[in-house]
Amino acid sequence: MARGSERPEDAEGLAIKVLNHIVADLDRMIQFLNVTGLQPETIRASAKSPLFLLGVLDYVSKDDELLETIHQELGIRPAAILMAAVHLTPEPETKPPSEKPARTALALPRRSLYR
Repeated sequence: MARGSERPEDAEGLAIKVLNHIVADLDRMIQFLNVTGLQPETIRASAKSPLFLLGVLDYVSKDDELLETIHQELGIRPAAILMAAVHLTPEPETKPPSEKPARTALALPRRSLYR
């Protein structure tokens, strides 16, 4: 694989474990909802999106205390969270080279200003 040995299902599964850990604690869930702007009813539907799961991992990766708690309680190392986030990050779009040749500016005839 181009992005490491982890399969997409593994990265998504890890993100879902992390999300479940967040929503299992009321204070953590409230903070997560406040930061993301989500509603409790929308989390389940949102969790089906790899981009949402990437957002969960990004959210966690910015909180050292939460990373440590996840490591202690779930046995998931911070490096595994970061690698899963890298794996879920979409490849940048590349545009094919243009078929049309680049336009060159036409040379204007020179005029003498001193006539």
